Amino acid sequence: MLKTFMQSEVFGQCERGFCPFETREERDAYQLAHIRDTIEHARANSGFYRQFPRWPEGLPQSLADVQGLPFTWPEDLARNDPPLIAAPRNLVARMVTLESSGTTGAPKRIAFSDADLENTINYFHRGMSQFTHAGDRVGIAFPATRSGSIGQGLYEATRRLNATPLTAPDVSSADALLDWLRAEQPDVLFGLPVPFFAVARLSLSDGGLVPHPRAILISADHACEAIIRGLETMWGTSVFNHWGMTETGYGGALECVCHDGLHVRETDLYLEIVDPLTGTVLPEGGYGEITITTLRREVLPLIRYRTGDLGRLVDEPCTCGNVTRRLYGPDDRLLTAFELPGSERLTRGALDEALFATDGVTDYAASLASDGKGQAILQLNVASIATVQKDGLEQSILNELQRLPAFKQAAGLGHLSLDLKQADAVLLPHKSKRVPVRQNGGSRTRAVLFDLDGTLAHTLPAVHAAVNCARASVGRPPVSEDLVARLLGEGAFRLIGTIAEHLGEKIKEEEQKVQLDHYLAYYPMMEEQMARLYPDVVPVLQRLTEEAYRVVVVTNKCQRDAEALVKRLGLSAFLDAIVGKTPSLSSKPRPDLLLMACRHVSLVVGECLFVGDGPEDWSAAQRLTMPALLIKRSKIEREILPVPCVVEEITEGRVIKSLNDLMAYLKK
Repeated sequence: MLKTFMQSEVFGQCERGFCPFETREERDAYQLAHIRDTIEHARANSGFYRQFPRWPEGLPQSLADVQGLPFTWPEDLARNDPPLIAAPRNLVARMVTLESSGTTGAPKRIAFSDADLENTINYFHRGMSQFTHAGDRVGIAFPATRSGSIGQGLYEATRRLNATPLTAPDVSSADALLDWLRAEQPDVLFGLPVPFFAVARLSLSDGGLVPHPRAILISADHACEAIIRGLETMWGTSVFNHWGMTETGYGGALECVCHDGLHVRETDLYLEIVDPLTGTVLPEGGYGEITITTLRREVLPLIRYRTGDLGRLVDEPCTCGNVTRRLYGPDDRLLTAFELPGSERLTRGALDEALFATDGVTDYAASLASDGKGQAILQLNVASIATVQKDGLEQSILNELQRLPAFKQAAGLGHLSLDLKQADAVLLPHKSKRVPVRQNGGSRTRAVLFDLDGTLAHTLPAVHAAVNCARASVGRPPVSEDLVARLLGEGAFRLIGTIAEHLGEKIKEEEQKVQLDHYLAYYPMMEEQMARLYPDVVPVLQRLTEEAYRVVVVTNKCQRDAEALVKRLGLSAFLDAIVGKTPSLSSKPRPDLLLMACRHVSLVVGECLFVGDGPEDWSAAQRLTMPALLIKRSKIEREILPVPCVVEEITEGRVIKSLNDLMAYLKK
């Protein structure tokens, strides 16, 4: 399988240069074939994908069918249980460990084989050929000491172009980087956008030689227009923007000489743009979350992986003749915007444009704190070149910030103040990627997520009545409510079959489907008549609202049915959002619904507490290391565990008998 899987009928060589396909039809046929190969490879060899619940039967017959496949999340990579790796360990040539601001628990680990790394080098080779010529001196300002690293890949791709690779000795010091550039005078540069921008401003301020590389490729961090235009103006160069991440195999999408969007690496990636809150695939040109499916990936295939980056995708031929789709952005990441009181969100992209447009600014770090009285404090640590007057710089920054609607509105209402510090440096140390930080006093719970059935709403009598109506329709005797309660799990179809098995009844699939049809017809009527709130629900939701907690319902019910029940029970006024099952999202115990709930309230996993009543609830929270409570409203123990549902030991103090216990837990 692996030999067949790694074959590429379009290319193992570079005879077509940066444009690997002649027509969009050729591209689509190639991608569909390799998506099918990827799925077969992953389902056969990856423990994670092999056990994935409710995987669609068969393989996609068209690219449109891909949206029916379940998502893979960064949290799945971090947990790695079961492992996602789909090849023997001896094929792993490079393992990259990534800390992630959006993932709790263990870091993500991304594995590559030699063949995977070779595909990336080929991609670098093709992309670089647009602006790198034989004999060029190519400066690489990425770490290049480790085999299989991005720096090493660029080094090898440069060598294959008969150009001379030059590796920067220190990319964390602006002075050292500038000295290196002046000594080596490269024709082409590769590196992070902010260090190059900082060094460009430094080079114009100290009276020394000003570098003039012909082309610069910037990658691995967001590059705003202020940085790109600044580099082009200060150094008289042409800037090529690149998007990629370790999960994409470093390479992802690259600008061509037309500078009109980034051409996607479609030999190795299939991209979709999905609504960040629903998972629905957006129409062409829609702005949303970039989701990737890897192609030709030998060790760690990823299917519909949610990257967290935001952008839009266009499928129109470029003036350069390349027929690959073009990516615009990515200009931001989920959960990195600041929620300003009394105003809209302040995004990292907006802060970048404002600060890097300010004369003399070379780098910055931003965080948002609260004074505990409803006022937010935007804390900025700003780096600049030494020749800038500090007093004038502060006023210039404030002027640029006032151009941002979110900042101007919140500050004008008295809800936001600015705490500006000026660093005695040109570049600041950043722990990982430059992302704004929200200072919230640790991992304090800021939102409570609730399961619906069995937690807030007593719907068991409705389920019991609908089951007996369905059984009566085929001449089966009624069963007790206790039996239904014990055997609940994995939906109505499985419940019907499990009851028959428990009673020793021989039931064929045809009869099971007949019962299901009757159940689905009866249940809405039974629920409308019998469903009710538990007595402790409304008082507790009122207290949560008064104490400014965000509240979300997270349920395996379909979205429409969940919204209807919530409205009928009078809960809508207490809720920030309702997250139910949709065709795009896997139900609990998969983490999809809980992750969507976090996004609805713009919080990370550690800031949310989940309250549920079943093993699928506990298991979903455990997969995310999300704090959770299990409410036991009945002495009846569930016998059916959803598959896969790994229920780890429940810590003492995590089981409650009433929602009133929840309030006591939150006060601790």
